[in-house]
Order: sequence, then structure tokens, then C-alpha cells
Amino acid sequence: MKNFTVFLIIIFSCNTLLFAELTKEQLWAISLTGIMTELNGSSRNTLNTDEINEGNIKKWLDVLKRDWSINNREELLTTLETMENRGHSSALNNIQQTVTEIMNEKQTFSIFDIYNKYRLNQRQYNYLKFTALNWDSFNSRTILAWDLGRNISLCRWGYEVGFLTEEEAWEKIMYYAKKVQQSYNSWNEYGSDYYLGRVFWASGFGEDINYLVQTEPVYQKLIAGYWSHIDWYTDLNASDINDTIIKTIRYNKPDNNDGILQFYTNDSGYYNKWIPYYFDNPETDKNIIQCKVKKISGADNYGFGILFCVDNSNSNNVSFYRLFITVNGLFTVQKMSDGKWVNQPPITWRNSSHLKTGYNVYNHIKVEKIINNGIITFNIYFNDNFSATFFDEAPLSGDRMGLVTSIDVLEKEMFPHIPVDVRFDY
Repeated sequence: MKNFTVFLIIIFSCNTLLFAELTKEQLWAISLTGIMTELNGSSRNTLNTDEINEGNIKKWLDVLKRDWSINNREELLTTLETMENRGHSSALNNIQQTVTEIMNEKQTFSIFDIYNKYRLNQRQYNYLKFTALNWDSFNSRTILAWDLGRNISLCRWGYEVGFLTEEEAWEKIMYYAKKVQQSYNSWNEYGSDYYLGRVFWASGFGEDINYLVQTEPVYQKLIAGYWSHIDWYTDLNASDINDTIIKTIRYNKPDNNDGILQFYTNDSGYYNKWIPYYFDNPETDKNIIQCKVKKISGADNYGFGILFCVDNSNSNNVSFYRLFITVNGLFTVQKMSDGKWVNQPPITWRNSSHLKTGYNVYNHIKVEKIINNGIITFNIYFNDNFSATFFDEAPLSGDRMGLVTSIDVLEKEMFPHIPVDVRFDY
């Protein structure tokens, strides 16, 4: 226990180093764990999957023990070797060879014949049955992505709990990453092989449908999301010198004329901040506030949108309502009064079926201020569909509007290589 305590002290003292931004090559390699990263809510931009503290160390020790029967460094190294050389890709390959041989002999086959001939256990039989039923999708698939991608996750978790040093983890991760890059031609190829490998694995215990439903949308989101901003052919042997240009555009006209104003940054100085831009409402009817907004890149669960009823005449006591949306189809309305956030927002985070989801998709958002017998209510429309309303007993009276973009923390954004890029059109 004494050694474990010393380890924790060392970890905590180095915490700022653990959350350093990755090089382009390291980010490429870590992004191979994208599906599990998203499913686990893990860090996208660091070697460790979570902040390293006693609670998270225990969590990942439990995962390694429960799901992998890994209790120490030696068992981790053995599992990595097994997964690389005799993983699920090997199991699928054996099934492919067996089925192909029988089909060449008989032009058809019965899975029961194979079951009886090779005395398969239940899990092996489940794999065989799943592959046979989905032969068109699996007759030439390797699912090597699943084995090597999981090895990279194991290296991250192994580092998290102290079974691997940082240097050891990176050495192994880059080794697996280079094997992946040599085996596939795109993120699309790699991702589909990974997620179908996960479904194949799940078929062994009869959960293939559930895992298909769970995994395929994450794969599609990654293809449209940050995988699309990472060059598949990144030179993994390059030096770790960062030559990425750091750039910020604070609500200026975009060079490609996509939208009227653009907010763009890949500067780490903007982590965990929200950036407003105030201006006079251009509408003739000042009770209407509207704008088209879309996000091209950046964290998918962090908000962007408009401000309304803005009073920024005193920069130290600004008041406004903030309408945030996300690319995942969520929205909220929050209230700042005299420079302080109101504890209970007018509308808490929730889904809207009227929001178009995904990156690079414009949503038209509109707020209508209704005054009836001295009572003020606010109606919210997404893409011309009435979506929400709220009443405020102490309504704000500012007549300006604004645009707003928020930036997530280092672990979730992927600076400097992938920027936050939001466009506004009004």
C-alpha cells in the first residue's frame, strides 16, 4: 500500500504534464480508439483516458480485472501479444477458411455439420452462426482493426493504472498504429472493420444486435466528425515538432464566404471559455431575433448559438439570455443578469427533434418575444418549427443581440490540429 500511495503522489504532482496536447502523430494514434473513447466519454487529446486520480485508477483496475482478467503488468503484456497474434481476427479467419473449404466441396454447408465435426463450444458456435448469417459482410473481412484498436485502448488503460510507463505506452501505441495504417486505406475502412469486429465479438455471447445498434451511430459520427479532419496518411515516423499554425478568427467574414461571420480557433488559450459578440439587432421588428448557425469542427457536445435581450452598456454588468445548441441536437436557454448567471436557467438542456444534427449543417434558430397585457413570454423556433417557450418573472430588457461560441477543455477539444470552427448567417 505504501508503494501505491507514493505512485499517486507522483501522478498528482505531474498532473499538468499529463494533460499536454498531443503531437499530430500521437493524436492520429489515439484517435484509433475513437469508438471506445466516445462510448466511455474518455479524453480525445491525451494519452490517459481520464484524469489520473485514485478513483479513476480503481475504475480502470476493475475494468481490466473484470473484462480482461488482467491484474498486473505481466498479464497486460501477455494479453497484448495474444490480441495481436491470436485475437478475434484469427477466430474469424479460421471460420472463413472452414466455410470456404466446405463450400468448395459441397457448394453448400450446414453449420450443424461444422459444429459436430469440430466439437465447437457455445461461443465458437455463436461466432460461426453469426458469420454464416452475415457471410456477404464477413467473408473477406479481417477485423484486424478491432484487435489492434483494442490493444491501443489497453495501452492507455495500462498507463492509467501504472502497468506501463508513458514511454512504454507510446512505444507500443505507435507500433500498433503503424500496423493499422499499413493495413487500411482510410478512416472509413478502419472504422467499419473496427465496429463490425466489435459486433462479431458481441455475437459470441448473443448480443450482436444490441452492439450493432450501439456502435454503428458512433462510427458514423466519427466519420462526419473529427476523423474527417485527420489525414489518414499522416507520417507516423515524423518528428514531434509541432508546425501547426495557431490561428484565431473572432467573428470576421470567412475566407470561403460560407456564412457572414466565422469564429475559429485552435489556440489552447481558449480552452474552457465562451466567446460572445454583441451587435444591434438587424431585424425591423426588434422582438424577433434570428440567425442560422452551424459547426464545422470542434467538440460535439459544446454549445454555440445566439444571445438575445442583450444589455452590454456596462461591460462589467452585462445581461442577456443565451440560447445554445449542439451538433447532437441538444439546446438550452441560460440567463445572465448584471454579470451573474441565474442559478435556474429558463430552459435546461434537452433534445429537440426540430434541430438538424451533425457537423456542417445549418440550423435556423429564432426567438420571438411576445408581450401580452404586460406579460412577456419567449417562443423558440428551430428551422421554422415551434420548439419551446418560457416565461420570466424578471425579464431582461436589452434590445441588442449577439453570437456565442463555447470551447471545451483540453481533453475534449483536439487543438492545435482540429479547430473549433463555427459559422453564422443572418
